[in-house]
Amino acid sequence: MILEAALWGGFGLIFGSFANVLILRHGTGRRLDGRSACMHCGKTLQWYELVPLLSFLALRGKCGQCGKRISFQYPAVEALCAAGFILLGLSPAPLPVKLIGSAIVVLFIAIAVYDLRHMIMPDRWVWSFDILSFLASAYLLWAVSSDIWQYAMLVIAGPVVALPLFLMWYVSQGRWMGFGDVKFSLGIGWLLGIGYGYLALMFSFVVGAFVGVFILMPLPRIVKLLHGIGITRLGEGGAGFTMKSEVPFGPFLILGTCIVWFALIYSYMPILGFPGVLLW
Repeated sequence: MILEAALWGGFGLIFGSFANVLILRHGTGRRLDGRSACMHCGKTLQWYELVPLLSFLALRGKCGQCGKRISFQYPAVEALCAAGFILLGLSPAPLPVKLIGSAIVVLFIAIAVYDLRHMIMPDRWVWSFDILSFLASAYLLWAVSSDIWQYAMLVIAGPVVALPLFLMWYVSQGRWMGFGDVKFSLGIGWLLGIGYGYLALMFSFVVGAFVGVFILMPLPRIVKLLHGIGITRLGEGGAGFTMKSEVPFGPFLILGTCIVWFALIYSYMPILGFPGVLLW
């Protein structure tokens, strides 16, 4: 088990490094296969400065040439991706689901961090998650059932789970909810089914409400800290945060989805007795 965990974790670190490239270069016009360089002095990084997690530790979080601090986003994303890969790799899920799930983990982390930085969820990443979610559930369904009703329920699960967020977006004209969250929730439905999809939404709103109540007052200090370690640009150039400030909801959706998803992968049992529609 230790060797298997190390293998999955190693791949997770590698793909976590790739996720950082996606996050930092998306929308900038930079090619994904271009050489990496220091964000401050522009020095082209050598291979030994790009070893996931280890290079950050060896350099003590600073550029080897200019001495400027390296964003904590790099090791955080790599470590999170490694943890997600290990959790999937050691789970009892079939190998095809583990592989698709690994791609979903990379997308989850990339979308969450990008949403924190820019207050937007890139369409390509969101639709990729939606497609992979549908494929994962379709594979599991194909493996255990030939009931056409189950396939019909799979198809409608995405739109049904997305409907509440769509109504919030429509009624508020985008003030309460971004349309990216609506598109993302399609994948939640296809990944978890209607029942568990709604449970994931409930967790997302509960976590969001908790964050809103308990960190709203110290939020400017928290954002200042995140600025300092290079995680987010929220509030950049602004006068601070108030009750009317926008807060990205994507990370809460992803956290709520992960809570339900990983619990189902490991237990294959109903959570809190809540009825699911599909076969997780």
